[in-house]
Amino acid sequence: MSKEFIQIETDVLVVGGGVAGSMAAIPALEAGLKVVICEKGKVLDHCGSIGCGVDHYLTIMDSGPEWDTPEFLIKHVPELTDGIVDMAVAGRVIREMPRIFRKIESLGVDFRDRQTGDYYRLRSFGLPGTYHINFDGTDFKKHLGERVRKGKATVLMRTMVVQLLVNDNRAYGAVAFNFRTGEWTVIRAKAVVLAAGDVNRISQNASGLSFDSWHIPYNTGDAQAMGYHAGAALANMESVEATLTPKGFSCQGLNALVSLGAYFVNKAGERFMFKYDKKGENARRAVIADGVINEYLLGNGPIYLDCRHLPQDMLDRMEHTLQVDRYTLPAYYQQKGVNFREELVEVSVSELSIRRSGVYFRGSGLAVDTNGETAVEALFAAGDCATVSGGISGAAVLGHIAGEGVVQRIRTSSGSLPALDLKALAQIRAQSEVHLQQENGLPWKDHEETTRQTVSDYVGVRRNDRGLKLALDTLIALAKREPTMRADDLHGLMRVHEAKNIRMNAEIMATASLARQETRTGSSHFRMDYPKTDDVNWRKFVIVERGANGPVTRTLSTDQPLSAAFSRGNTAVAA
Repeated sequence: MSKEFIQIETDVLVVGGGVAGSMAAIPALEAGLKVVICEKGKVLDHCGSIGCGVDHYLTIMDSGPEWDTPEFLIKHVPELTDGIVDMAVAGRVIREMPRIFRKIESLGVDFRDRQTGDYYRLRSFGLPGTYHINFDGTDFKKHLGERVRKGKATVLMRTMVVQLLVNDNRAYGAVAFNFRTGEWTVIRAKAVVLAAGDVNRISQNASGLSFDSWHIPYNTGDAQAMGYHAGAALANMESVEATLTPKGFSCQGLNALVSLGAYFVNKAGERFMFKYDKKGENARRAVIADGVINEYLLGNGPIYLDCRHLPQDMLDRMEHTLQVDRYTLPAYYQQKGVNFREELVEVSVSELSIRRSGVYFRGSGLAVDTNGETAVEALFAAGDCATVSGGISGAAVLGHIAGEGVVQRIRTSSGSLPALDLKALAQIRAQSEVHLQQENGLPWKDHEETTRQTVSDYVGVRRNDRGLKLALDTLIALAKREPTMRADDLHGLMRVHEAKNIRMNAEIMATASLARQETRTGSSHFRMDYPKTDDVNWRKFVIVERGANGPVTRTLSTDQPLSAAFSRGNTAVAA
């Protein structure tokens, strides 16, 4: 590892080069600001959750019908989110959807169906209209990457940010290292955008392979952990998300299946989903996953995907759509000797993700205001690491909003940035270097596996007071072993930092889950000791912040925006 720091001065630092990060960079570049992007991936055009493609995009288009207006969808958001939602931020995201959709089209993304030349829109996941555009988004991320490069952003690939720089509750940069070259870089910036995605690799899955996750396995809660340590507030961290996948192979694609007409049946051949929601397979993702979990608990498993009733043209579209999100899925079916056109396909429930709790517009992560700014001044967040999320479109819209918020923040802020404390920076690097010197230390894989086992056994999709306390005891004990973790090389050092972030997020999740003494949104947060939804006492946000001895919680009524809990300029005190 290098002994000297590379020092970079910029206007904006973006952590994460996916959809949210790229969309945040674009308005800043258009305003003439200097932008630096730090990304763990290899190529900007193919990093992030949809680096290899996406098949659905949720948006309002203002095409004429009443349902296709922001006001109509906003009216339904409280029901869609079971009342736990920041309506101020969600409302702004929905109102901005048509504008950002048109902007993405102007960047070269073709949302039109290649056969009809028109938009192919579908209804799914409990939404009150056909808001999802089904399209071939193989090159979606490539077009965003091209725009960022044309704007002449400085992009640091294979680079992991390990700590934010904060002074008097104001962010002014970050420390990062390149896990190929060993170079350490300190970036001073007038504003920072966290856009590093959700938290994966946090529980076990059906295949037993941690990197076989239905969502991108390289999103490991880096933004949430760094924001927490920097003093930002997090919310909805008790709410987790799971999906349905082919047994033994985690992948995306549930949206395509249910929107194109697939059924789920139990071992008796019963189409059971209507027992759990009047919309059947078009219910919210959280309800669909919970329905399958309940069928297994009732002894009605295995559960199967049934596409045999669909016409050939729909099956053709489904097959093409599924390989856009995960291009290896058709090969998996072929190698397993499974033909989903003619026979039932067994499915299982995926691993957990701290993402958006199986519903749209309620994210689990860093609390933001209507400009995307967190409780820490000049620190912004967007995408699946923020508290308002809506898949790829939510990342795109809130990312762009955060980018515009950054421009506004920089133009209205005064004063110079704090000087770098080179001694403190050297200590950060030295703490990382220790992991490369631990000959008999704790392997990062063992550390991660303990976290996953703990979350699966004691938190999971069915929780209680005793299990959550056992989880916290185990995770806190694991944290004490982290200084002894071993990295065999620079890539391993990156994994060590990821493992720490995963564990930290698991502790935050368990803490928030223990605080919310009710069940809400099915498997998103199911307390066996409090099995009913309690709107009287718990229609409120659970906010998590850094306390003197770890995460602490407080609550805020959902009648207020999450920004009401912010205390910029002062250290937040949690009760």
